[in-house]
Amino acid sequence: MDQDDAFDKKILRNNAAKRIEFQRNAISKIFTKSNSNDWIIYSDSDEIPNLRNINFNNLKEKVLTFRQTMFYYKFNLTLPSLDWYGSKACRYKDLKTISELRYIKSKKYNWWRIDTFFKKNKFINLKIIENGGWHFTNIKTPNEIYVKHSNDEHHDEFNRTGIDRESIEDMINNRYIPYDHSIDKKNWKKKWNKNNRIKLSVIENLKLPKYLFDNIKKYSNWFDFDKQN
Repeated sequence: MDQDDAFDKKILRNNAAKRIEFQRNAISKIFTKSNSNDWIIYSDSDEIPNLRNINFNNLKEKVLTFRQTMFYYKFNLTLPSLDWYGSKACRYKDLKTISELRYIKSKKYNWWRIDTFFKKNKFINLKIIENGGWHFTNIKTPNEIYVKHSNDEHHDEFNRTGIDRESIEDMINNRYIPYDHSIDKKNWKKKWNKNNRIKLSVIENLKLPKYLFDNIKKYSNWFDFDKQN
């Protein structure tokens, strides 16, 4: 790839990231009449925070981050090797922008970390919510997944992988993903590789959101019944 091509790819990525950031920050326009102590929770559309055991009135922390279970392709097909920190929350009075809230690091830093006073994404006064919900990604048909990745923020990387609709169908049928979350994001060739076979596992239905558990028959096409242990 020559320098001009690399420059074009960078522009495409930056433009996609800016569109997403603009959409996220536009959400805050509806909060103008909120009480300053109201809690604001931001989640992407495929992230569901588990609020069952949280008493917001008793919380002293400034920021909440939710440790969530990662799912692929089916509602009961999980990636056990990864904890997903998607949903984030803070009080309205502490909200700067939705993007800043989204990119807060999911780590509670020690009191002596002076750098937290100068960084927007590092906090001492942070609480990690254990059993914090579910991240359902790519709950779609092979064609829909292909279209999604061909148009999302990382489309420039995906388009260079050689992954096609047939490859995605094989991934679903054999319960694996080609995306290695443990690899540095800058190394897209190792991160995205159609020869990666990172295994997924079937999870017990009782660990799913109550709505899904109560409506398994309704959404039966989106459960991995045949291979369930």
